[in-house]
Amino acid sequence: MRRQTILQAVGPLLIVAAGVAAFTWLQTLGVRPATSPVADKPPPVRTRVLGPPRKQFEIRIGGRVVPRREVTLSAEVTGRIIARPDDLRAGRHVSKGTLLLQIDPVDYGLELRKITSQLDGIDLDLEQLTTESTGIQKLIALAEEDLALASRDLARVESLLERKVNTPADRDRAKRAELEARNSLRELENQQDVLPLRRRRLETQRQVLVAQQQHTNRDITRTRIVAPFDGLLTLDGAEVGDFVQPGDTLLKIEEAAVVEIECQLRADELAWLRDSRTAANDVGKIASPFEVPDVAVTVTYQDTTNRWTGRLTRFRGQGVDPRTRTVPCRVLVDRRRDSQTARGSSLLMRGMYVTVALPVVPKTPLIEIPTEALRPDGQVWSVSNDRLVIHRVEVVRVLRDSVLIRADSTRLTPDDHVVISPLATTYDGMTVRVRKADASSGQGDEGRPSP
Repeated sequence: MRRQTILQAVGPLLIVAAGVAAFTWLQTLGVRPATSPVADKPPPVRTRVLGPPRKQFEIRIGGRVVPRREVTLSAEVTGRIIARPDDLRAGRHVSKGTLLLQIDPVDYGLELRKITSQLDGIDLDLEQLTTESTGIQKLIALAEEDLALASRDLARVESLLERKVNTPADRDRAKRAELEARNSLRELENQQDVLPLRRRRLETQRQVLVAQQQHTNRDITRTRIVAPFDGLLTLDGAEVGDFVQPGDTLLKIEEAAVVEIECQLRADELAWLRDSRTAANDVGKIASPFEVPDVAVTVTYQDTTNRWTGRLTRFRGQGVDPRTRTVPCRVLVDRRRDSQTARGSSLLMRGMYVTVALPVVPKTPLIEIPTEALRPDGQVWSVSNDRLVIHRVEVVRVLRDSVLIRADSTRLTPDDHVVISPLATTYDGMTVRVRKADASSGQGDEGRPSP
């Protein structure tokens, strides 16, 4: 209790003594406070040197693999399926011309034999008609001779009748004989005139039978359903013993050699492709505004080891998608060409989601600016002779680490120093100073190629 009382009495004295000692020590320093304000220094900035104009960039979009052709094989004739290879099921690859199904051809073979027999009969009738035509011509020649004899006989009888040697009855008999000869000749000529009509009728019947024969031969061919091209079976809907009719769906096959990638382009991306020097219309062809530019593309799946080459070939044909406001396009990829050169183990298959890279070599000169140099209000600051120059730019393309602007829409030029550090207050012509530590890094950036 006594110790606590002593501390309470001595403590304030110790605090006062410490304050006096500190005040005395400060007086011994002899330093007076500043009486004038310190001159303001220009704010430091970090800069980066712009590289040469950007000559190429890539448009990367996603896409989905779809078959270029998928054919539905339907029955074209009526019959029962009598044969089918057991190993050809949905999911198996088939070559062009491979037999997939066999429909019973017996009925069509019998019909063909019937038509062939009728054709043989028509051919016999035509030969008979030729023989008749030859015989009638010979009969006409004989009838003409008979008519000549009857005419001479009639003339002789009439001359004798004038000399009162014959009677009128003899003249009538001679005239009747001449009329009979003339009538026989007329009948033979009529028969000869009918022969071309009979020939035309037989030839018409023969043409009908030939058409029926060809149709039956086609039906026999249609009983064999074969693969129209190298492809992958996607549907098998018939078995041995099934009775099918024309129009019944039996199989589906999709093309294996070539696939398409369904992708979508924005309007600005399509404009860049039309402005690209890599489009096929630069070779001398006039590009149609209704067709997509023919551009070579690179297709990747998941990683860069799986890579294929293709071409942007066509629009999908449905105009602008009202939901996404993009233009559906198709990329054609020949899997036969890339199967030997592909380094990855994957194969482009239906339904895969891939990345399509479209190279663009723009005709319009572009300047590449680092992303950190672009201000939220669309400004870019550059430093010239330690003074700040403010530029207002319009971005035409956003890349991963930079943006592109048109060279003809700004005063910025290659080798300009653009500011990449923030500033609290800025105005055109403001004095700034470039940090020495950043000057070396700026030299390094100057020699580094554009990404």
